[in-house]
Amino acid sequence: MQSPVAATHMTPIELEAGLQAFQCPQSNGIFIPISNYSRWIASQPARLPQLPVSDHCVANDSEQAKICPESGLFMSRYKVGKGFEFYLDRSPSGSIWLDAGEWEQLKQHQFHDELHLIFSSSWQQEVRSHDRAQAQRNLLESKLGADLVVQLDQLTTSLQDHEYSNMALAYLQNQLSK
Repeated sequence: MQSPVAATHMTPIELEAGLQAFQCPQSNGIFIPISNYSRWIASQPARLPQLPVSDHCVANDSEQAKICPESGLFMSRYKVGKGFEFYLDRSPSGSIWLDAGEWEQLKQHQFHDELHLIFSSSWQQEVRSHDRAQAQRNLLESKLGADLVVQLDQLTTSLQDHEYSNMALAYLQNQLSK
């Protein structure tokens, strides 16, 4: 099987007990046929609880277009999100390419049993929503300063369920329009 990132044949490996994959000897990337992953995930007793990703996990993410070694079709990139700052590549057939180090990071935080979910529309929608919210926060902090944004967050928390939050907002609007 030809590596999608190098002109070399991949080596069969056992990624986990019962999970057969292929590794590129040049890039150390891993190709997981979807049939192998599906069999492996079905044999797992239960999904593991996700562990928090405290640091943003970054991998040596290859941005080059990849051709699936099974189907010969282009693979699509999907952002993992949830603290992981890299993308996974997926073949139209469902098979998965992970660049070097990505499997280890996903496994460390117990996301390796959720690869099939990362490609779902609900997961990707959540990633996009988070990215939009983060971009808005970054813009707010750049215009107002981080300290004022923290104060606004505290005020928002205080007013969230307050009976007279509308009165407080009217007061602020009135004060700002003077």
